[in-house]
This record gives sequence, structure tokens and C-alpha cells, in this order.
Amino acid sequence: MDPTTRIALLIDADNVSVDVLREVIHRLQASGDRLQHRRAYGSVQKAVEFGEVCRDHAIRFLPSTFAGPNATDIAMAIDAVELVLRQPVDEVVIVSSDMDYSPLIVRLRELGCRVTGYGQQGKSGRDIGRDYERVYDQFSVIGPAKPRAAAKRAPAVEVRAVAPAVKPSNLTEAKRAVTALLAKKEGLAPPLKEAVTSAAKAPGAVATAAPKAKEVPPEKVKAAPVPKVKAAATPKAKAAPKSKPKTAPAPKAKTVSAPKPKVVPVPKVKAATAAKAVFPSITVERVLGACPELSGGALVRLNGVAKALRDGGLLSQSGSSTSLFKKLKSHFELVPADKPESVRFLGA
Repeated sequence: MDPTTRIALLIDADNVSVDVLREVIHRLQASGDRLQHRRAYGSVQKAVEFGEVCRDHAIRFLPSTFAGPNATDIAMAIDAVELVLRQPVDEVVIVSSDMDYSPLIVRLRELGCRVTGYGQQGKSGRDIGRDYERVYDQFSVIGPAKPRAAAKRAPAVEVRAVAPAVKPSNLTEAKRAVTALLAKKEGLAPPLKEAVTSAAKAPGAVATAAPKAKEVPPEKVKAAPVPKVKAAATPKAKAAPKSKPKTAPAPKAKTVSAPKPKVVPVPKVKAATAAKAVFPSITVERVLGACPELSGGALVRLNGVAKALRDGGLLSQSGSSTSLFKKLKSHFELVPADKPESVRFLGA
């Protein structure tokens, strides 16, 4: 006889999240029981939301196309009773936070089935012992995954250049001094004119008034005598005879052929060496930590494992999960070997 428990997994997708369903499947696979029936019920919108997890774990999603708030509950209750009456089912696992299934749970227990429930934290009733455990054989509440906290950005700091304050008294004196210098710059030397003009245009410059020079009457100014200088006669230079410059013929340039570059062969790298370079620090423990569904030893869809590895930072967006598991082939098995679709953990 088969010692494992045959379980019918029924999921109310309108009352739980995808993260809660993944945690329930992980717990059931870790127990070693056999998930004989796997069915999910919900609206058409929920069928799109639960599409990936249903493909990864071979769950039949039965969308409800009827109007009404209880259409999903009634469809799941009918299937639960039919499965127990027609198939040998030892336990029915209901994944829902709704207490409307109490009559169904009581009827399944009368038919000899063990009924286990899983609800989502925040949607289930507060008094678990009074509302759930009196009808279920066992009921557990699972909290949803916590969202990642967004990184806080530092507030932008606006930097403004502050000009140095100028006292009104100093500014007035500077204007007067610059005005006086500009009025008299017509009689100054050119270098001094430029200095005064640049000093007046410079921002924040404070010019000081120059002291007035004493005027001397022209009759008191004596002109210094100019000494007479005799000009020495320079001898006439003889004109050199004109001669035509001879141009030397330019040497002919020799053409030198450049040596042909040598082609260096690129050494071939083996596939195992390339895999180690791509996945240098990935171990079996890190793979199982990112995808705990593999620890039970059951076949898991390769696309779901690849998504879990990318979310855990062990695989890039363009990385191949097949190459990773081929590197760890002593611990993992790809099925089928020619075109892998699933992977199984063989043991440490």
C-alpha cells in the first residue's frame, strides 16, 4: 500500500494572494504527501494573476464566468464533494480565508476526510480557535510577503552664491572717487587710463582719490639744455655680386613594404571552465535558499526556478538556468536531458 497521504488541494484564488499559495505548496511538498488533485477557482482576472504559479505546479485553474459574489464558493464546494465521493481522497486542503465553507467542511469530515485549511493574515477572522478550528481539523494563517522598502532619496540642496555686503557709506565714497578719476583721466597717460577704467569696472572695487599735484607756473620751469651730438660718418658698404642660388636635387624616397601582421590563434575555452567563470560563487545551498521548492526532491518547472533565481540575485536577466544546473549536475538533474523543462534536486 502507498503510505503517503492522498491530498486534494482546492484554492479559492479570490481570497488569497499568490505568495500565500506558494508558501502552502512548499509546505505540502516538504511533507512528502501526494497532491493528487490540484484545482484553483476564481474570476477571469485572477486567472491571469495566478497563471505563472499554476503553470509551475500543474494546477488546473477553473475560472468562474457567472455573476454573483458566491459563484466561486459554490463551484469549489460542488467539486470537493464529487472528488471525495468518486476518488479515494484522504485529506482535503482548502486554501481560503472565507468562513462560508463551514457547511462544506463539516460534510467532508462526515465522509471520512481530514480537512486542513490555510488562510491569509489580515483576511482571516481574529478568533481562529472559535471561527476556524471548530470546523477544520487544522487551520494555519500565513502572512503575505513584505514589500521591499524603497530607497530614500536625499533632499536636493540648493546652493546660492551670496555676494559680500557693501556698506552704503563705503559705496558712496567709492562712487565719488571713481567719478573724480574718470573726469580727469583725459589728462593721464594711456597706461594709467586703462588702470583707472578697469578699476572702475571691477565689481566691489573701492577706488581712493589721488592727491592733487601742485601747479607750477610755466615761467619758473627751466628747460634743460640739450647737448649737441656729432654724427659719425658711416662707410658705404659694397654691394655683393648677385649670384643665382643652386638648388640641390631632392633624393628619391624608397618605398618600404610594411610587414604583414601575425594572426595569433585564440585559445579554446572548455564549457566547464566557462561555466565556472559565469557562476563563480553559486553553491547548492544558495540555490536551495532562493528556490526552497527544490529541497523536497520533486520535479519543479524550470521557468519557475529561473524566476526565483533571478529574484534572489543568483541569475542575471539574460543568464541561462540550464547552464547553471549543468554546472551543478552532481546535485541536480535536468528532465528531459536533451530539452530540459524541469529540474530535480538529487541531494547534497
